[in-house]
Amino acid sequence: MKFQMEKVNGTKILVWAAVGLAIGYFVFWLARDLFLPGVDPRSKEFLGKVAAEINQSLPVMIDKETELLPATIAEGMLIYNYRLISYSVTQLDRKKFAAAARQQVTQGACGRPETRDGFLKKGVTLRYSYHDKDKQPIATVDVTPSDCGF
Repeated sequence: MKFQMEKVNGTKILVWAAVGLAIGYFVFWLARDLFLPGVDPRSKEFLGKVAAEINQSLPVMIDKETELLPATIAEGMLIYNYRLISYSVTQLDRKKFAAAARQQVTQGACGRPETRDGFLKKGVTLRYSYHDKDKQPIATVDVTPSDCGF
């Protein structure tokens, strides 16, 4: 599933939040045995294992414009990294991109049981980080537990 955004320089930019959500779903079910009592799902150790599972099949082209790069972590945060391979940050309105992405990513993450129950309800922040063709930052969207009412 992909989310379309407004046109930028005559071309629609796609936000691949759903890919991150799908990966979250995959990792949640693959790593469900890691969600044991006493295991802190916000820890770097736990999230490092999740990221390692995700990264086994990355980087991968999602479509002709979007590449999903390896996931990274921080304490309490799982970070999905995307690269728009045909766009430079100078071609985009970063504020508009971030605003449109924020709404769609938050709705998707909070609405999917896999990410909502598997990560957000457990206190994990999901970060969606978008980069241009030269891997320069475009926008970052954090979905926190409080964004979903937790």
